[in-house]
Amino acid sequence: MRGSKHEGKVGPELIKSILAEAGHPITTKELQEEVHKVESRCLFSSVVALNLMRIRGTIKGRRTEDRKCLWWIDK
Repeated sequence: MRGSKHEGKVGPELIKSILAEAGHPITTKELQEEVHKVESRCLFSSVVALNLMRIRGTIKGRRTEDRKCLWWIDK
């Protein structure tokens, strides 16, 4: 994703940008992989930070039956 529309974004803005581009719920692992392509030291890709963003209403999230977390934003 280098050189992509995510470049220059950090923190919550980067997370929201990735989720918007995905267009569907993605797992924490998938989200972290995409974040690390742009910013290798982004603390906002941790489950704790993502959960705080969910609580604040910035992103949506839920746990699946197999205990994975899915993240998305409404368009």
